[in-house]
Amino acid sequence: MTWAAPYVGLPFKDGGRTAAGLDCWGLVRLVYSEQLGLDLPDFAEIKAGDTRRVSRAIADAIDTDEWIPVIRGAEQPFDVVVMRGNEGRSSMSRHVGVVAPNGRLLHIEEHVDAVLPLMTSPTVSFRISGIYRHHALA
Repeated sequence: MTWAAPYVGLPFKDGGRTAAGLDCWGLVRLVYSEQLGLDLPDFAEIKAGDTRRVSRAIADAIDTDEWIPVIRGAEQPFDVVVMRGNEGRSSMSRHVGVVAPNGRLLHIEEHVDAVLPLMTSPTVSFRISGIYRHHALA
């Protein structure tokens, strides 16, 4: 059992920031707070359906000195994975998850409670647009 297991099955809630209901950024924030003692920006005012604002917030957050790009294949637990939407056709990054042990990705989406698929899974791999490590973990 890893640190990620207790998060599996947590319910999706747009703008959610507690274990009672989370969106993708809320899950990242919760993991960082509970597991690492790091507080990340909230972004709760941005709803998951507002893909342009979500994309902009993600891009703005990773374009700071707080996040270091990681080469795919060199990711470590707690790195943040930035992904395209679940239809995969868009190049717009608008979803995030957290690298978990054993090549897995902890993430949550609308209509899907928090899950731990393999990062190489066909439902995940093609959507990954970047991986970033918080400077406190470097």
